[in-house]
Amino acid sequence: MSAPTRYWCELAWLGGAAPETGVLIEVGSGMISSVASGVVDPPEECVVFSGLTLPGLVSAHSHAFQRALRGRTQKRVEGSFWTWRESMYALAQRLDEGKVEALARATFSEMALAGITLVG
Repeated sequence: MSAPTRYWCELAWLGGAAPETGVLIEVGSGMISSVASGVVDPPEECVVFSGLTLPGLVSAHSHAFQRALRGRTQKRVEGSFWTWRESMYALAQRLDEGKVEALARATFSEMALAGITLVG
């Protein structure tokens, strides 16, 4: 069993009406084991986050493969949902396992940079 890792947050939103100050988060075995607010100074040997810390966001629905359609269906011609749908199905037929993996990696990387830590 590994030693807990500790994180001290100057401000952290824990789900209440306002952020909490001086939040100490302890992690052990890959799981949060404790959260305490009002810890005035960061303890020794902990990672310090200044500013506001937010929990990871969740995307409940994703069509990662459609990333390949970006900028391809917004033409200056008449179109509809149905013409977009035809383009989407044509794209889907051209994808193989490697292309889907590359699209998913790129899409999920962008999500992570935006603070999304879980995708359904």
